[in-house]
Amino acid sequence: MILIVEDDAHKSSQISDICVALEYDIDGRTIVDNVKDVVRYLVHNTPLKIVLDMSLPSHKALPGQGTPVPMPTGGIEVLFELKMKKIMHIPILILTQYPEIEIEGEPYPIDESAETLKEMYGFKNIQACYYESKKNAKWINVTTEFLRN
Repeated sequence: MILIVEDDAHKSSQISDICVALEYDIDGRTIVDNVKDVVRYLVHNTPLKIVLDMSLPSHKALPGQGTPVPMPTGGIEVLFELKMKKIMHIPILILTQYPEIEIEGEPYPIDESAETLKEMYGFKNIQACYYESKKNAKWINVTTEFLRN
C-alpha cells in the first residue's frame, strides 16, 4: 500500500497518475490530505511507502468553518508520528514545492533535508525532492523510481 500525504488536489492527482502508470490500482494507494487523518490511518495501517508533502493542514475543512491553513511543519508532524510508532524503516519520499524544509526551527535546503532527518530523527530510508508543476520536471522521474523500486 502506497500512502500519499498531499493536500493539493492537482499534485495528488499527478502522483496518482504515476501510480496508475506503474499499475498500482486504486486499492494499492491511499490519499490523505491532513495530519489528523494520517495519524488515524497509521493506527490501523502500515504502508509500504509514503509520498509526503511538508506543508499540510492539521485537519480537514469543516462545513462553515473555512479552510484550515497548511502548516509548514505538517509533514514533520507526520514524521514524528512514524517515529513514535517505531516505523521509521518505511521508505519515504518528501515531495515539496518549497526550496527549504524547516526542521527544529531551522531552514534546510531540500537537497540537505533528507540527510538531516536521518541524522536528527533516525529515519533509515528517506529522500526529498523539489516539486514543480512544469512538464518533464525532475520530481516525476524521482517519484517514478521511488515507487518502482
